[in-house]
Amino acid sequence: MKNLLNVGSIIFFIGFFIKFFHIHYNAVVMLAGLFMLLVASLVAIVKKEGGVNGWAHLAATFWLALLLFTIKFYPFVTVVLTLAVASTIISLIAIAKAKTWKASVFPAICMVLAITFYLTPADNKYRLMNVRWNYEIDTDFATWDKYSWFLYQSGKYEEALDASNTALRIASEAGDTEWGNFIADHRSRIEQRSWTTFR
Repeated sequence: MKNLLNVGSIIFFIGFFIKFFHIHYNAVVMLAGLFMLLVASLVAIVKKEGGVNGWAHLAATFWLALLLFTIKFYPFVTVVLTLAVASTIISLIAIAKAKTWKASVFPAICMVLAITFYLTPADNKYRLMNVRWNYEIDTDFATWDKYSWFLYQSGKYEEALDASNTALRIASEAGDTEWGNFIADHRSRIEQRSWTTFR
């Protein structure tokens, strides 16, 4: 189980790393890592394997799930956060009983990482994870359009308009009329301060 836990962790963090560069299928890689961690954790809990604290790894899995849900802006983030907190409490009880405090290090790292991103404002988070090192950013009008939404939600209207203008210019240069109309509608909503939903 230890090997599966290690491999699952490595796979997840590879997916997390490539997300910064907006490389495709990063979520699939992270989900694969999470699945391996979840299976290994549950097996360790059921079999009560020596040397592996299943509850601690389950808590780490839920914190990493929270990180994924946060950076991908998936729904049900609160549910995942609740599961992470509940599993952490159970794991701390298990660690205290077994007096294996070293087992709390990995979940603690995952928790700090997840909470840091969870508390980061949405526009800053989106810029960091989708714009800053995006190798396609000069042609990625969809990302610029979405970024304008997060800026607008943060009350940064001028910056939102700039991002929307960039998205519209790129879509026009690409000759994508459908996206051009979609972005133009968003741009109009930014100017009128009436943008309530992204779609």
